[in-house]
Amino acid sequence: MSVAKTPNAPFMTRYQQFYRSIDKAIMDEKLSEPFSAYDVEQCCDGFSVGECRTYLSKYARGNSGGRLELFERLAPGQYTRLRFYVKRDAYIDLFEPLFLPDDPVSNDIIKYFAAILRVVGMEDKGWDPHAESRKMLNDLNGFLKVEMPRQLFPEPDGTQWRLGLLLYTQIVEMDAPYEVLLNLLRFRLGDGYSPNPYFDYLSEPEKKSYRKRGIATGRKIQIIKRLSDKAGLDVGSVFDDFYDNRLRNAISHSDYILTEEGFRCRGGTSVTRAFHISFEELDQILTAAKAFIAAFFSIDHTARGFWGGLAGRAVPYDERYKGMMEVLSDNAGLMCGFKVHWPNGTDSTYRRTENGVEMVNCAVAMQRGTLDLMVGSYASEPGSFSPLVAKDGKPVYSPREGNKRALLWPGDGLKQ
Repeated sequence: MSVAKTPNAPFMTRYQQFYRSIDKAIMDEKLSEPFSAYDVEQCCDGFSVGECRTYLSKYARGNSGGRLELFERLAPGQYTRLRFYVKRDAYIDLFEPLFLPDDPVSNDIIKYFAAILRVVGMEDKGWDPHAESRKMLNDLNGFLKVEMPRQLFPEPDGTQWRLGLLLYTQIVEMDAPYEVLLNLLRFRLGDGYSPNPYFDYLSEPEKKSYRKRGIATGRKIQIIKRLSDKAGLDVGSVFDDFYDNRLRNAISHSDYILTEEGFRCRGGTSVTRAFHISFEELDQILTAAKAFIAAFFSIDHTARGFWGGLAGRAVPYDERYKGMMEVLSDNAGLMCGFKVHWPNGTDSTYRRTENGVEMVNCAVAMQRGTLDLMVGSYASEPGSFSPLVAKDGKPVYSPREGNKRALLWPGDGLKQ
């Protein structure tokens, strides 16, 4: 089972397909910037010149409808992509081999799903900090788009920068992006899955102090870079564009001043650690950080949308026990879990939703880097079909959630 990669995936909206087609055409050196509607029509199949003209105008900076801004109008009929989206899409391309691997099966697809779903164990509603972090990011990003009334904000430009700094610390301190990326790298390298993906790569002194101190953000990035290099990918280079431990530390400890020239940090009581970042450089850092988290959310959505589109199908998972796996999806059509059906009527289920985590007959086995799936009772006198089915018996699978047809081995097979 391989994952199809296309800029016109069915779960993208039409304007997203249009933008990604332009992005791909530029990457393939079929289109150069600035470009016109006619240029795009010549390079991007499936879009008429009239449709290209409409989308370019409709999603240009300063559009009258308050729509998403994707393009900059340089002159009448001439456009370029906005810098943020250029950066975001470059990151998406780097992340794609991890989130949409050519071979999601050989290293155990359950471990791949566990990485995307962030499997940690049972959780009630209200215990997923990732969900709250996303809401916080949306709130801060929304404030950044609001025109600040001067009667409430005498220095609106300064307020915008301060909100940007809060957004930056929220992005770099979030656990989920680092954990997902590292677990996907572990999967690609055959190193298994772990809710604490860093621990195996720490030195012995670091392991001893981990319980008290945890692991610093910079160290997480070092490990991601190491595994990225080992996997022959360039994922680790993304962090070079925006992660600055001095900047993170200065914001977190409120040890900074915004001057007319830029960001200044005193360095505590020691002026030897003082440093300065111009507003131009700071803008580049903040833009890259926002592009990183936008790329992470986007490719995560794309991957879960792809697998959610296969909900209701059952494919062979375990040849010996004859288990068949079903992808579970939420109301938005995004993968939210999986269920392995065993031929004795037992299920192994993991599902993450807004209401918490459902985890039945499966458990994280951290030392072995995997999820253990419980298969239920073994047959006292098994036949040749499966150790779970008696020699004179027939396999009995529970019904699928997305498909009520009787489930028979090998289900829908491996073909898409």
